[in-house]
Amino acid sequence: MAPKVSDDVVCQAIFKFLTDGSFPEKEAIVSAEFPPTAAAQELRQISKAREDVENEISALSRETASDVDGWISQAKQLHEDIERSRSTAREIVRQHEKGQQLQSQATDASKKVKLLENEIAFNEAVTRNLEDIRTIDRRIGSVQMAIEQDDLETAMGLLEEIEMLMKTTGLPSTTPVLRILSESVAGLRSTMATVLRQKWNSLVKVDPELRQITVIASTTDSPASLALVLNALTKLDMLGSVIDSLYRDIYSFILNPILSPSGSESSALSRDGDSIRLLPLPSAPNPTDIFDTLLSFFKYLQKRLPSTVTSLLTAKLSPPMISSLISQKLVPSIPTGVDGMGEFQAILDHVNRFSQALSKIGCPGSNDLATFTQQLPRLWINQRRVKSLDQVRVALSASTGETRQVERVETEQVSQKDQVFAEKAHDDWNAGWTSDNEESAEKAIQKEPAVNEEEDDFSAWDIDEPDAVEPESKDKPDDEVGDEDADAWGWGDEDEDAGPSAEPSKPDNSSGHVNGGTAGGQDSPRREVTLREFYTVTDIPDAIMGIIASHVSDSEKFTTPEYSKLQIASSGPALLALPTLVIAMFKAVAPMFYSQKFAGGEMFLYNDSVYLAEQLRLLTERHNLSRLKPDIEAIEKFGKIAYSREMQSQRTILSDLLDGSQGFANCSAQPYLGECENAVSATVDRVRHIHREWQSILSPSALLQSIGSLLSTVINKIILDIEDLSDISDAESQRLAAFCNQISKLEDLFLPEPQPGQDTSSGQTEVVPMTAMYVPNWLKFQYLMNILESSLADIKYMWTEGELKLEFPPEEVTDLIKALFADSDHRRRAIVEIRRTSRIS
Repeated sequence: MAPKVSDDVVCQAIFKFLTDGSFPEKEAIVSAEFPPTAAAQELRQISKAREDVENEISALSRETASDVDGWISQAKQLHEDIERSRSTAREIVRQHEKGQQLQSQATDASKKVKLLENEIAFNEAVTRNLEDIRTIDRRIGSVQMAIEQDDLETAMGLLEEIEMLMKTTGLPSTTPVLRILSESVAGLRSTMATVLRQKWNSLVKVDPELRQITVIASTTDSPASLALVLNALTKLDMLGSVIDSLYRDIYSFILNPILSPSGSESSALSRDGDSIRLLPLPSAPNPTDIFDTLLSFFKYLQKRLPSTVTSLLTAKLSPPMISSLISQKLVPSIPTGVDGMGEFQAILDHVNRFSQALSKIGCPGSNDLATFTQQLPRLWINQRRVKSLDQVRVALSASTGETRQVERVETEQVSQKDQVFAEKAHDDWNAGWTSDNEESAEKAIQKEPAVNEEEDDFSAWDIDEPDAVEPESKDKPDDEVGDEDADAWGWGDEDEDAGPSAEPSKPDNSSGHVNGGTAGGQDSPRREVTLREFYTVTDIPDAIMGIIASHVSDSEKFTTPEYSKLQIASSGPALLALPTLVIAMFKAVAPMFYSQKFAGGEMFLYNDSVYLAEQLRLLTERHNLSRLKPDIEAIEKFGKIAYSREMQSQRTILSDLLDGSQGFANCSAQPYLGECENAVSATVDRVRHIHREWQSILSPSALLQSIGSLLSTVINKIILDIEDLSDISDAESQRLAAFCNQISKLEDLFLPEPQPGQDTSSGQTEVVPMTAMYVPNWLKFQYLMNILESSLADIKYMWTEGELKLEFPPEEVTDLIKALFADSDHRRRAIVEIRRTSRIS
């Protein structure tokens, strides 16, 4: 009897069949030999438990055997059902495996079909490409044949088809066949471009040698016309380069000779059939003729060339042509003077007509001509300004160095009982003065002894010393004049007030006079004294004044009815600003030219500046030009700076020469004696050389002032050097006195000029030098010589009874006594007496 199978075991077997498609054998079901899964174990446990129950039940149910047989029959039925299910599952698995095989076969078949389709498409593409290649090759041959037959239209059409086929073909650009075809097409295009260029050159010819241009619409032996060639050039993108080449040829060989003729020749156009030729004319070029020539040339181009060419060509030709026409013809034709503006007005009218004609034929750039007409006043004044500056440069560079004497007249109101007149009335050298010749008297009044060298410099031109100038001292640096190099160029003259005032100095007559005067402080009667002097100027100031006078004259012309209607009449006021520019230019370049052209150039520059200022002042008064007053002051200051610069230079030279004496130490022993002698001799020679050089340049009063200032510098240095000596022996004292005496001989440079009618040949009239009037420290220098040669008693007498105390302070006298004399009771008593009397006085 078969073992019993529990329901759970059957359920588990059915579950396994349903999950993995397998069905256990009957024995496995009975023995429940399934994979040791958790569910199987549970089922096994349940089965075991049931077996135990069944065993118990079996024992209990033997009596109920009929019921067990029913169960067995059901189990068999279940087993049959399980077998049927197993066979069904196997059939399902077999059918599944068969479906997968059929699916694989279908996939392989579809791949083969797709491969065949790709091969067919590739073969079709290769066929099309081969057909395109054959078509392109045939078209290339056709283009070459059309070019040989001079059929440009057909050749151009075929070339466009070839280029289109090259773009639409499916072959990659790196394909060797396509690369070969591309090279063939490029060569064909180059051949086509060469042929078109030749056709263009045969239709539009520019002959450089004949200066001729020829435009042929078509040729008799060729069907190619200018329009057809232009169409082909446009399709090949060659029209721009062809127009550029034509523009360069036309401008170089046609327009440029018209606008910039060589020499005095002009050009005219001659029309001969299809050609227009440029013919040279011997006459000077005229702007109006140039306008007509250019207009006829543009009309020829407008008539012979298609509009596509003329629009591009004129757009390139017009701007440079009009610019060159304005800069090279119209601007140079503007007259710098006022008188020629009437003739230039006719040129302006022609310019307007020319501009309108260009606008009609479509030439751009005509607005530039209208702008030129509107800006004519500004252009005229700019050209006038440029010419003025150039005239100043030419006046300076072309100067022949010619000089002439000019008279300077100054009139002053002075008191008849002035102290100077009273003191000088008894001088022997003043005995020849008369009322007709009062030059020396004026010198005595106006040229009072200066306090120091700087005052001498400024008093040479009769001006007040500026407050900024400090008195010279032994420690004052060499650059005391200040930054004169910058002032010499005139930069900042209007803003700086470092220079001397332009106001002429006047003697102070407010105080009472020693010899005479009215009671109660009333002013004494006054008289008019006129100073007439001659000084030397070059030809440069007259040239500068000519330039300035022309500007003033032309400015006044614009106020007359004849010139007030001119287009440039609005520039009249601007002309009055040009003299300032002329003066600034003169100040900028004059120092360089004067130093190169003239010996004593700075003094010539000073004289010319003074003369130029006087002439400007007369011009200002005559034409009521108050705006030139600052310029007059600037040029006066400029001249003063030149004078002061030259004086400072000469002072430096003299000081350097005296430095060779090494302060006159040990001047009685060699080699110091020789050095001192050389230094003093060189200084004296230098002063005399300067006097000879300036004598022909400066006025007598300015000459005496300048030489007096230089001599004052020499004397001041000698006095300081001697006072610095702590011990002076008797031999050194004699040598120093000899050196001072050698310097004193320079007083012959200050002899007054002989008066008219005065007989100086007989020697009866004693001429007294005026050294003390122009050398401030001259009397002090004379007393120094006396001190060097005098005894202690004589020095004491000169101090107590004489006028030594008026020139020397007590400290300097006592220092000299200590240096000259050994320590003794006499020296001590003399020093005490000098100090005592100085305190009393």
